[in-house]
Amino acid sequence: MTRIDLNFGIFYNVVDGERRASDKTTFSVDPSTESKLWDVPVASTQDVEDAVRSANEAFKTWSATSFEERMKKLSQWKEIYRSYIEDFTQLLMAECGKPRAVASGEANEVLALFDHNLQLCMPEERLEDEIRIQTTRHVPVGVVAAICPWNFPLVLSVGKILPALLTGCTIIVKPSPFTPYSALKMVEQAQQIFPPGVVQAIGGNDSIGSELVNHPHVNKITFTGSSATGKKIMASAAGTLKRVTLELGGNDPAIIYPDADIKKIAPEVVQGCFVFSGQVCVATKRVYVHERIYDAFLEAMVEAASQMVVGKAGNPSTTMGPMQNKMQYEKVKELIADSEAQGYKFALPPQPMASGNGFYLSPSIVDNPPPKSRIVLEEQFGPIVPVLKWTDEADVIAWANGTNSGLGASVWSADVARAERVGRLMQAGSVFVNSWAKTTPRAMLSGHKESGLGGEWGSTGFLEYCNTQVVHIFK
Repeated sequence: MTRIDLNFGIFYNVVDGERRASDKTTFSVDPSTESKLWDVPVASTQDVEDAVRSANEAFKTWSATSFEERMKKLSQWKEIYRSYIEDFTQLLMAECGKPRAVASGEANEVLALFDHNLQLCMPEERLEDEIRIQTTRHVPVGVVAAICPWNFPLVLSVGKILPALLTGCTIIVKPSPFTPYSALKMVEQAQQIFPPGVVQAIGGNDSIGSELVNHPHVNKITFTGSSATGKKIMASAAGTLKRVTLELGGNDPAIIYPDADIKKIAPEVVQGCFVFSGQVCVATKRVYVHERIYDAFLEAMVEAASQMVVGKAGNPSTTMGPMQNKMQYEKVKELIADSEAQGYKFALPPQPMASGNGFYLSPSIVDNPPPKSRIVLEEQFGPIVPVLKWTDEADVIAWANGTNSGLGASVWSADVARAERVGRLMQAGSVFVNSWAKTTPRAMLSGHKESGLGGEWGSTGFLEYCNTQVVHIFK
């Protein structure tokens, strides 16, 4: 496909196939410097109404388009996107504060999402007996509103757009006001491929999400974010019995067995804790280490974490950038202050950061705090992690499962069979054996308990965008 002209310095909402500005604008800031980034238009209530109307109108035709034609359109979009990976990498570095390796990883993960969705097929079951023929099929749910988070604004928006379009839905993307840029530009790019109204984007402030959730002509909400907001969305969606998919917060445990290779595993566990400054829903947030190796493992974790270089996203030596926004930065600082006030021992204390702007926090490790402390029970979503001792297997399994969250978990042992057995006992949607959380589009991402409802990705996640229909033909 021909590379189209996209200005990565000007951003629009996209409604009914057109770039739409607004009299009212807002902006985000570069978390590395706290400097102002680009203006983005604030969508009005009329923009919301126009987008919903356009999406419903487009659904009539798009839902009737063949599965093969929809596949063809997605393939064309992939080829256009491929030529812009560096542009999106730069955009993610600016709006998220991600070091180049992390930003490039997200930009390239979009290609993996395309590849995964392009190999899916719509299942259909046909059963026949002497009385009837019954066919079970899946039909698009209708207009989808995707309310997207700030930590992975490109992957987690495209991960909703592609299956929605593939199944025949139309979709309205609402990006986070903290990181609006990459999603808006991705949807603007898509207008070269799809008919007006098939994929749109409207952003500006949080009230837009509420308008979409409560709109009677939006059929489904897919949301990634906090459990508290997810509960509000579910309650609001009940008024019209909207379909909802919720990927919510996690407090992911790691269980380390005494036969673990400390030198090899400790740096991996540290990576799982502090990747993107811990601002990952499936990041490791509690580490349980068997008492027999506790001191040595903790020392190895401290050594690995101490080698992380905290700095600006654009600095080639940076391995951990800033927090993405001031709100989350202050929340983590408050959690650190609470741990200090409670007198907990820090194996790796927070380090003073160089003066200047930016939401920087160094990695810190709390040494064996009380099991019911805030630092253990709350999702930090930042670069601080508690490490706790365990002796009895039944106890550590109970501790690992002892929160309202159930998104991810990991188990580390030289005895893979044992690790898998314990992993099966984890109350979590994704369990990793001898690895930190490395998600893939080929596996469903879902949460147990208060970590979500439904799931996305994998071989069946796209069916979340469908209703099931059974046709009975009597002979």
